[in-house]
Amino acid sequence: MADLLKDIAYDKLRKMIAQGKFEYGKIYSLNALAAEMEMSRTPVRDAIQKLGEQRRIDIMASRGFRLHVMTQEEMEFHRHFSNAIECYCIQELTQDYMKDPGNVHVARMQHLLSDMEKALTEDTPFAEYFILDQEFHAAIIDSLDNAYFSDLKKSPNGFFDHPELQLTDKKIARKVIYDLHKKILDAVCSGDVHGAVQAMIEHSDVMMSAF
Repeated sequence: MADLLKDIAYDKLRKMIAQGKFEYGKIYSLNALAAEMEMSRTPVRDAIQKLGEQRRIDIMASRGFRLHVMTQEEMEFHRHFSNAIECYCIQELTQDYMKDPGNVHVARMQHLLSDMEKALTEDTPFAEYFILDQEFHAAIIDSLDNAYFSDLKKSPNGFFDHPELQLTDKKIARKVIYDLHKKILDAVCSGDVHGAVQAMIEHSDVMMSAF
């Protein structure tokens, strides 16, 4: 039962991070969080410990916890990891699209971009916008139709599934991300392999600017 509660707390906390419920740089109380989640302190503490080990949360001794503040070295590592995976995938996808304009992954990206355009205003909750953002990148990675690459989305490495990168003091505007996604997709649809790869690299450079 204890392990089950810990897993429930962990999933809830991951969801809260993805929804932008935690303010970047703010320190939170374990006791207050447990009360908010309507759970006992122990499973919440264990979940926070696990997230700390995954470098999603920083545990502040005798103070509480906060969203993990990445070092420049960590950001560079995530950048290299993302570029290595997504630049290769976008290169292959662009070439595949030229052979088959009915490519289902490109169609999925077009649909997501359209939905993302509707979610640019702050009236749309961050969680809804971020899901569209992540699904766009998932479509790129999944386009290889390779289980190993698709499983990399679960990796703690890279920019995938790190909503906190868009919630720092140097918050990246939704329109900036949208424009980058459009630039990537336009290059794919025009068969511009080099342009698609460069647009992907530009996207990672913008993510780096958050720190």
